[in-house]
Amino acid sequence: MSLDNLGKALAQEGKAEARKIISEAEKLASAEISRANEAAKLVLSEARKKAKEMVVAETNERISAAKLKAKKIVSDATNSSIDSAIEKIWQEFAKFPSKEGYEAMMKSLIAEAEKELGNSIVNVNANDHSLARKLSKNVGQKPVDISGGAIITSKSGKIIIDNSLESIFDSKKDEVRKIIFTELSQEVKK
Repeated sequence: MSLDNLGKALAQEGKAEARKIISEAEKLASAEISRANEAAKLVLSEARKKAKEMVVAETNERISAAKLKAKKIVSDATNSSIDSAIEKIWQEFAKFPSKEGYEAMMKSLIAEAEKELGNSIVNVNANDHSLARKLSKNVGQKPVDISGGAIITSKSGKIIIDNSLESIFDSKKDEVRKIIFTELSQEVKK
């Protein structure tokens, strides 16, 4: 074989080997590209899934916050309505001294407190002074700032029985609040 032929044969062999290597490299590159594309699709799919989960979570959080805010608004409105109703009830209750049965109530309040305390001082507002003198011999000279009823104090001043209309009303305020709340709840259900 001549040198020229040997050179051509080696060149052809080299080209064939190069084509084979290039072909295998292209196959490997194509496989890597396919794997990279699959990985990218998977990452993209996971990212979309996470984004969707985040949107759902954010939506649920906002809905929960809105529901909580709505409950607070309803609660505040209910409490405001209850407070307004209690104030109206108090206004009516404070008119009791001008109504029938007030003298009998005063007699009972003073008598029970005097029986409990013994020697005591009965304090009333200016309007009830003459009525109190009719019911007790121990009426204080200075009127007290109450709507009605009486505040009875032991002679020593250590024990006080507050039977003022304010005190009586305050002691029943929680019960009144519950009744009003029940009534409002039943109104809402209708």
